[in-house]
Amino acid sequence: MADQLDLQSLLRGQVSVKPEEHDQDRAARIRREDRAALIDDCKGIVVFACLLLAIGGIAALSVFKGFFDPSATPDTQRWAQQVLTAVVSGSISFVVGRKVGK
Repeated sequence: MADQLDLQSLLRGQVSVKPEEHDQDRAARIRREDRAALIDDCKGIVVFACLLLAIGGIAALSVFKGFFDPSATPDTQRWAQQVLTAVVSGSISFVVGRKVGK
């Protein structure tokens, strides 16, 4: 009994045994992870740009209907001004939230 080593008391947590990663395999894995990260970043930028364009279009339409459209009814003007108020306040909240969150 004295010549046996008790690993249970020495190791806390998990132990995993993986095969050795060769230099070529490591380089390929790093390139694959870098490409995946780049694709994810591009997707995020495209989604953000699409949302920004949509919100800009809604804001432009609201400005036109609320202030410059002579054929708009008072109800339509009030509705457009409320939408514009929501867009502006949401934009300000987004910018301030990003500044505070850093």
